[in-house]
Amino acid sequence: GCIENFNLLGVVVLFEVVLRLLVSFTKDKGKPRFPLLPPIYFCLITPIFYLVLSLIGVPFSAAEEAGYFFPSPDVCNPNDDEGCEGQTIFSSIFNEDVWTMWHVINFSTISWTAVAKSIPTMISLIAFSLIHVPINIPAFAISTNVEADFNAELVAHGYSNAFAGLFGGLQNYMTYATSLLYAKAGGEGKGSSFAISIGTAAFFFVGPSIASYIPRCMAGTLLLHIGIDLLLEGVCDSYGNFDWLEYGGIWFITIIMTIYGMTAALLAGIASALSVYAAQSVSYQNPIRGILTASSLRSSSWNRPTEAASILDSNEIGRKKILIIQLQGHLFFGNVAQLTDNIKATLEQKKGTPEEPWIVIIDFTLVLGMDSSAAQAIGKLKDTMRKRFHIDVAIFVSGSRDGFPCEYDLSHELSCPADPADHDTINKEAALLFGGEAKTEETDGPTNLVHTPRLIRSSRDTGLPIPQNLVCDSLDSALIFAENVLIARKNPCLLRDVAGLGEPLTKSNNEGEFYSSDEEKQYAIGLLSNLCPGESLSDAEQLFSLFKREVYNENEIIWRQGSVSDSAKLLVKGRLLSLLENEEGALEGILAGAMLGELGLVNNVDRLNTVQCVSDGAVLYSLDREDWDVLKRDNPRIARFIDMIVIRYLAHRVQHVSNRIFETRCLPV
Repeated sequence: GCIENFNLLGVVVLFEVVLRLLVSFTKDKGKPRFPLLPPIYFCLITPIFYLVLSLIGVPFSAAEEAGYFFPSPDVCNPNDDEGCEGQTIFSSIFNEDVWTMWHVINFSTISWTAVAKSIPTMISLIAFSLIHVPINIPAFAISTNVEADFNAELVAHGYSNAFAGLFGGLQNYMTYATSLLYAKAGGEGKGSSFAISIGTAAFFFVGPSIASYIPRCMAGTLLLHIGIDLLLEGVCDSYGNFDWLEYGGIWFITIIMTIYGMTAALLAGIASALSVYAAQSVSYQNPIRGILTASSLRSSSWNRPTEAASILDSNEIGRKKILIIQLQGHLFFGNVAQLTDNIKATLEQKKGTPEEPWIVIIDFTLVLGMDSSAAQAIGKLKDTMRKRFHIDVAIFVSGSRDGFPCEYDLSHELSCPADPADHDTINKEAALLFGGEAKTEETDGPTNLVHTPRLIRSSRDTGLPIPQNLVCDSLDSALIFAENVLIARKNPCLLRDVAGLGEPLTKSNNEGEFYSSDEEKQYAIGLLSNLCPGESLSDAEQLFSLFKREVYNENEIIWRQGSVSDSAKLLVKGRLLSLLENEEGALEGILAGAMLGELGLVNNVDRLNTVQCVSDGAVLYSLDREDWDVLKRDNPRIARFIDMIVIRYLAHRVQHVSNRIFETRCLPV
């Protein structure tokens, strides 16, 4: 058949070669100078073909018999005048045979075998109708360098298919090839689109009558031209823009579609995409983003006493004993073995050396997803770290209040003690020291923020029950917990002071009744001195003499964002909440011992946030602007105390652990 009809293909190739030469010769700096050249050329193919037939003396009937024209769709015999008498374009389309299919259906005559064989094709059509907009519209937008409005496209396709279904029409969808040809020809705007619609509607009626007078080579040249353009765009132009796996997938889909058709190509595309995704996840992204000690990291708890800060800064017992392992990407059966092996190798390398960690923090903040096999492997890794490497405390950071990104109840798994026999009773003091509450019940849901810690005697006994495993929702809270453990190992009394257990502000026998104001002031002076270690206590006392006591109730606003910065305040008792009013979720807690508002006081800028009391009550001491201005003028040495607090606070912000989760230039200097 191909050899016999080769003459038909030869004419198509000849027209296509001429068009390619014309386009090539009329390019200006690599771009087509005349975008309307291809569509005008296609329209001229029919008259040119008739002209050639006339010049060489070939009659129309002979060319028709040779197959150069489409067969006539007329049901009447054109040689029989009676058969075609009264036949019009409208009657040739809408005659009594149009409705035949609706009243001759007989289920007994249906070939159910043919129906079964057509099911895959129907499923493919349904699948393609669902995905062609998300696939074709972005591809068309990239090819034409325009911004696509997905909502408008979906609405247009919805209306089009709704009307087609109501009137028994065929499924409608955007044809990428003809749309691209239309765009390259300069078609844009509502006017040209409306003209195309009118022309298509007109050809719906007159097309069957004039189709037999259009040479096959015109349609063949159009299809060949579009096919070559798509091949060049998909296979040639994409070379070098994809890695070898993705580019191999393009060739795989092209070959499958050429040999087996559209349905097989859709399945091949799905298989290729999944295979490439799995291979890239395993090959190109290491599940471990980084492994580092906490020596260069700082938590939000930056106003610790001098002795506690010296413990954390020590090379022997300080933050260097905290090992942080940050994970990333998708964790699944294909890369979890690499993950656990690398962690074990790192711990084995540090074992028995001065760098051997006591506490390990595994951060899942950048993990996008995790399958059940990876989650179970993480649970086994917890036990391995305790038994094989003698890790005192393992902390796991979910990175979200919704828990870990998996269906498996990993939060519960990681919070449970490895050996139930090691479980001690949770007492109120230990719960306060390590940031928990004295609860004996533990929730089971996988989305819990932090499970109640199981307090277990560590291998390096501190006299306090230390949680063996913990799940936190942020790296900052995990680092605070780890720092508390290090302080408790060396001097638990320091941690009691931080928690307010060493010198409480309320009498133990009558909760809510304060000690004398002098004792409260001494406690506040100690907090102020902690904010600037190295300065003398007498300087802190002299500065504190300018502070005035303030008391706020729950939900009361301390100040609002944008208000005048007229004071700096020291929080002595209670909890406050800092928030940005125009940013949803921008919240930060403020605990006792913190100073707030000092930056606005020094720089004379308006309040950058809103601060609200969130505890039953709060006690603050305030330094107003008038006293600050007098202090700067009369005693700049004491005023420098506030300046140093601002500098130290800003330096802490730069080195805060949250700045190191993503790529950052906030490195320690």
